[in-house]
Amino acid sequence: MDLFFPPNRIHIEPGNRAAIRARAVGEPMEALEKPGPGRPNLVETFARIFAQHPDPVFVADDQGRVVYWNPPAEKLMGLPFSPVNSHSAKREVSQRFHPGLDALFSECVAGGEAAVRWVLPLPLDPTDAPLRLDLVPLWKDGRAVGAWGVCQVPRETGKMAPSPGGDGDSLLIRRINSFLLNMIESTVNGIVVMDPAGKVLIFNRSMEKMTGFAAEELVGVPGALDLFYGRETAEANLMAMRKGKHGPPGRLVMHETLLKDRHGNRIPVYLSAAIIKEEGKETGSVGVFSDLRDQRRMEGELRAAHQALVEADRTAALGRLSASVAHEINNPLSGVLMFAELLMMRLEDDPEASADVRQILDQTHRCKTIVQNLLGFSRKSKGQKELFSLHEAFQQCQAIISREARFSSVEVDCDFDPNLPPFLGDRVQIQQVFTNLLLNAADALEGRGRITVTTRYNRRKKVFTLRFADNGPGIPEKDLPRVFESFYTTKPVGYGTGLGLSISQDILHAHGGRLQAENLPGGGCAFTITIPREAPS
Repeated sequence: MDLFFPPNRIHIEPGNRAAIRARAVGEPMEALEKPGPGRPNLVETFARIFAQHPDPVFVADDQGRVVYWNPPAEKLMGLPFSPVNSHSAKREVSQRFHPGLDALFSECVAGGEAAVRWVLPLPLDPTDAPLRLDLVPLWKDGRAVGAWGVCQVPRETGKMAPSPGGDGDSLLIRRINSFLLNMIESTVNGIVVMDPAGKVLIFNRSMEKMTGFAAEELVGVPGALDLFYGRETAEANLMAMRKGKHGPPGRLVMHETLLKDRHGNRIPVYLSAAIIKEEGKETGSVGVFSDLRDQRRMEGELRAAHQALVEADRTAALGRLSASVAHEINNPLSGVLMFAELLMMRLEDDPEASADVRQILDQTHRCKTIVQNLLGFSRKSKGQKELFSLHEAFQQCQAIISREARFSSVEVDCDFDPNLPPFLGDRVQIQQVFTNLLLNAADALEGRGRITVTTRYNRRKKVFTLRFADNGPGIPEKDLPRVFESFYTTKPVGYGTGLGLSISQDILHAHGGRLQAENLPGGGCAFTITIPREAPS
């Protein structure tokens, strides 16, 4: 196909492929505009030579802009030649004869080779024949400084010459083919046409954008199919089309498959394809590819949003249930504590009985702590903001819980930033976070090991970083993404509620911060708090 249509997708005839990327650059061509000493300029020379020529003739400068046309070309240009009209044509760039005429001449100049083009005159009329335009570069001092072109007109009819060997029907077919090529190039879906051997014949713009390959890299190149698709996949789909596995025989309807971009990344696509036949014989195939990457991303976002809604609804339901259960349990627990304390006072002289009652008190206090966690989960406290030292708040927590048996063989090392500024937030809630993290670390160590607490402050970002690390066994990788879920715990049944980390995360979110968990390379686990100096309102 040697029709020039549309202007920005030019067919290069054999021998002139080097010009496909070339564009004319540089200053306006003085050689065609200024006369030399004692001689006229080239425009005047061409005007004298071609003024009586029966065919339309054009002359272009080194940027492909038409600077002269003879009288037979006036009808095609839509105006007679004059210096004023010539400058007007150069300014407008797009010529009346054809919007890509400047591109044709500039390619001839840049390539430095003669070429034959078939162009469609404007306005487009299906009955008009394509025009043959012979282009020849003009040379000066070893470089192409312009070009001239001539269209042939049959002497007996005065009409433009048809393409070689074509009658009226073939010219109409040529026009239709040109329109189809333009449509293929303009569609948003990727289109690939191959011959029976798998050689790429057409690779449209959308395929170029989708894969990153240029058509010039693939069209007509043996083995190019493997770069973006894969021969085995293509042969399997071709076999499926012949057997009618995914649609009518000879077609493939909305079949999901994969392409590759030039970096080897996989691209999910829908493929609709068909086998091309002429006189019952397979002459090629055409495939239409629809990029699914945006669709997959939106599906993922919708799934995440749906999951978030489900989790929110479940959390709300659990919160209501927790509040109901907590209130029902809290009242009898208060009675148990009161009578246990009275009994403790009466049994001061009986150490053995006092020890038993002490166990009752301890376990009842533990139950009340669980109830308080349930209430905290179901009804988040608004809190009271105050300026306080994070170090002092941590040390108060440590002093209270270090008396528990689980800390008897656990070392707590503190690496505190001495210049840590005061924090504005809810002291009680932040201490609850510290307590939860210390207790979790001690449980993970099973009563023996080390907990290292590090504090830092970024003065530029005004952000605190607190890190609680232990040298225990760490968290199983499968459990790591779920440790902040409500009621999720890795502790034995009856030993944990699964609310500590969830409540801690909620408290930190309310302060504009976050809590992250990670396993350490050398063993153990670390929880990192990142929180701004001032909690949001």
